Amino acid sequence: MSGATRVLAIDLGDRRIGLAVSDDRGSVRGLSTLGRSASIAGDAERLMVICAESRVEQLAVGLPLHSDGRWSEQAEATHAWAVAVAHAVSLPVCFVDERYSSERAAQLVGRASRGSGGGPPGPVRREAHRAALDQAAARLILEDYANPALVISVASAEALAGEQEVHK
Repeated sequence: MSGATRVLAIDLGDRRIGLAVSDDRGSVRGLSTLGRSASIAGDAERLMVICAESRVEQLAVGLPLHSDGRWSEQAEATHAWAVAVAHAVSLPVCFVDERYSSERAAQLVGRASRGSGGGPPGPVRREAHRAALDQAAARLILEDYANPALVISVASAEALAGEQEVHK
């Protein structure tokens, strides 16, 4: 074993949480996509179990910045959620610039398969496709975590968030 840090990558959405984890060799595997809980505490409780089972040592959360690098409202919400979850699960957190991760994930996963009669996919296939996209986005976040240029530390994220407040 190379002793690589076990990292849980998180693609946070309004309805789902895409997850991927690295192992001791640095290999990446997607985990089942979670539906969001009604509260951050509920999300943290479920993630605590996953972190313990996978022996996770670090959280890497995708930060959805605007294309020009400015913080979006979703980035602010994601930052607050991630800091609260990291505290609840007692793990360090860093952020990964996830600009364009959804588009990259869509290229990897492809389009949703057609319905049984050749028409548009039904609700079950659409939901499965969305879950696959979230998982692919989490895998991309984990792969991007290896690129120091895309990793944003908590301190840097908080400084950027502070700058956004000043510029509003």
